[in-house]
Amino acid sequence: MDKMKKNKKSQAEIVGLVIIVLLITIGFLFVVKFIIMKEEPDTKKSFVHSELASNTLNVLLKTTTNCEGSDVTELFQDCASPVSRIECDGDSSCDKVNEVVESILSETLDEWNNKYEFKAEISGSDELLIPTYGGCDRNLDKESSTYYILIDGGRTLYVTLDICG
Repeated sequence: MDKMKKNKKSQAEIVGLVIIVLLITIGFLFVVKFIIMKEEPDTKKSFVHSELASNTLNVLLKTTTNCEGSDVTELFQDCASPVSRIECDGDSSCDKVNEVVESILSETLDEWNNKYEFKAEISGSDELLIPTYGGCDRNLDKESSTYYILIDGGRTLYVTLDICG
């Protein structure tokens, strides 16, 4: 009789140990799943968006127009100055830079279905030189490129392109 009690007690201890081992194993699997196998941020995508923003903005600002052979950077500078010096077939430099920016962005980033936001702001104010193009949702990651253009009066024009994704 005493031997039977011991066997039942031993079996209960073994069942208890098996349950503990199973719980530890399940806990370990959760650790592996959620911590060790955690997805790494998509660095390739981030790099591509960063380079796309930088290269697009660089090409955009260096693009030559039919306004007295001026490039887009010169048009931005003229547009920001109080007195316009560049004539563009009856249009102002602001109208022409707006037209060129819209054309280049629509023929590239829009065509490639990339979400973006382009803006040109004068330092020290909330003044936008031309309308903002595109638009990024607040919950999307952004990779930005900003170029600084010196304008008269010691001010700076910030030209920014955000690629969202």
